[in-house]
Amino acid sequence: MDQAKGILAFIQAKHPDNGYDVDGVMSDLIKYNRKPDTLSEAVVFTVNTIMKISGKSYPTLFRTISLLKLPPEIQAEVRVGNLQVSQGYLFAANLG
Repeated sequence: MDQAKGILAFIQAKHPDNGYDVDGVMSDLIKYNRKPDTLSEAVVFTVNTIMKISGKSYPTLFRTISLLKLPPEIQAEVRVGNLQVSQGYLFAANLG
């Protein structure tokens, strides 16, 4: 959870004019994967930098950010280890 919040905060700090929330970051990550030419070079550079620094692949980066879509009580369970991160990914993937 801390990694997800850190990644979100980094993107928000690098691109304050974009008004990023979790949905906005996830949307741009999908664009990064499917049509990177629709994003600014600065956003593409930021995503590349995060992947390089964190050692996370695109799918892992996307899933990590998706954990922030979970309700706070489920995030808390992931944080303390009562719910595996992989289960958190599955729950997040099934949110509407």
